[in-house]
Amino acid sequence: MNDFRQRLDALLGYLTMYKLVSMGLLTIIVVAAGLMLVGYLPYSPIGFVAGTVVLVLSAYSSNRFLGWLFGVKTHADSAIITGFILALLFSPPDSFLDGAKLAIVAIIAMASKYIINVRGKHVFNPAAIAIVIASVTGFAFAGWWVASPALLPVTIVVALLILYKTQKMSMAFVFLATAIAIIIGRLIFEGNLSPQLIWLSLTSWPLVFFAGVMLCEPLTLPSTRRQQFVFAAVVAVLVALPIQYAGVSTTPAVALIIGNALAFYVGIRRAVKMRFVSKKKEGKDSYEFTFDVPKFSYYPGQYVELSLPHAKADFRGTRRIFTIIGQPGDEQLSIATRFPSKHSTYKDALLDLRTGQAVQGVRVAGDFIMPKDRSIPLLCVAGGIGITPFVSFAMNSAGRDITILYAVNSADDVAFAKRLAHYNVKVIIVTSDTAKLPVAGWKREEGMVTSELLKKYATPKHSVYISGPPGMVTSVKKMADSMDVIQVHTDHFSGY
Repeated sequence: MNDFRQRLDALLGYLTMYKLVSMGLLTIIVVAAGLMLVGYLPYSPIGFVAGTVVLVLSAYSSNRFLGWLFGVKTHADSAIITGFILALLFSPPDSFLDGAKLAIVAIIAMASKYIINVRGKHVFNPAAIAIVIASVTGFAFAGWWVASPALLPVTIVVALLILYKTQKMSMAFVFLATAIAIIIGRLIFEGNLSPQLIWLSLTSWPLVFFAGVMLCEPLTLPSTRRQQFVFAAVVAVLVALPIQYAGVSTTPAVALIIGNALAFYVGIRRAVKMRFVSKKKEGKDSYEFTFDVPKFSYYPGQYVELSLPHAKADFRGTRRIFTIIGQPGDEQLSIATRFPSKHSTYKDALLDLRTGQAVQGVRVAGDFIMPKDRSIPLLCVAGGIGITPFVSFAMNSAGRDITILYAVNSADDVAFAKRLAHYNVKVIIVTSDTAKLPVAGWKREEGMVTSELLKKYATPKHSVYISGPPGMVTSVKKMADSMDVIQVHTDHFSGY
């Protein structure tokens, strides 16, 4: 199982979240078209393909136009994803008029990102708000036909991959468990409990698609895991209970936008305008990039999603997430990343940033944060550039007992040595390299991170934090889970 997870992490590491979602939705669309072709779904495959093309082109072109109109750099992947989602929710068009209506729905979805926008962030899931507006006005109605038993197997696979990549499995489980419990509870209350009715009730709702594709849209989620669990439960209740008010019933789309509104109210949800200051090499193949920013709230260990549109962007797109290096309240922050010999056009664009150039952090989120109780000692295990959250931990270490096991291939790979040495944290370099360490007072442990090494530095009073390449994180977490410690937290560096 551990080997499978490592192979899966390596495979998904080549894809950004947006590319994975696009490819997953396209897979469902291809399977749906095939099922229509052989008669398992009651729609015309030609009409479905034509409707999908109309929706994607309308979303993409309107997004480009609105971005130009509002002076905002656009993100093509998000427009394509919205077009795909709408194609799986609205019935395929039977006429030119139906196709024109779909085009308008896609335009409404894209316009919502720019018009219903607060502090540089759209408030609602674009597909959901477009469905609600079209329904309330009587213009068009989503049939949610993706909730078909024939599509359920491929939908489950796609949803699981997306949730695994985005680390939202637990949130989706809360949503599904709550919704399913309510649906079965209603059947019991109504005296209609039977295996057939349970199956029909569950498959007539697009629960899996909703949880794996729409609920986990990152820009409309609350920023912390606890808030996300509450968000998922609230949305599940609204989806599964037939609530009606002022002529509006709680369809999945209505439930999601209500959840989005609550998430916006409680969460740290704002875009951050960042102005490039400088870059500095750290270690053998990593760079730190420093930006001027307005003062804003975040927790050490959280990440920023950085949008960097550039010409001839490769398949991996124009957005990445990076752990914030800094102290909350400062007017500067940094990010860092590795530059292997073969890297993406995104990283070339990072290297080409000019002093004073403005870029946008589209969201700040993450739960890889220190406990509020400063008396809890922390054992931090870092692999490679996974050291970055622990640099922030060190910068905010006043009153804390922090030990860092920093695994590297060679002493030359150690990044942020001066920064770490400046703060009151214990650093142990784990490496097979016998070369001189960059800081004289640091300790060396030979080899790699093992269970014995973890037990040497962790006590039952410790919380363990693990950050680095997915394979390393999975392996070390398995060791830590078998130990007597307070809690184990993980942070995967994948998809870069």
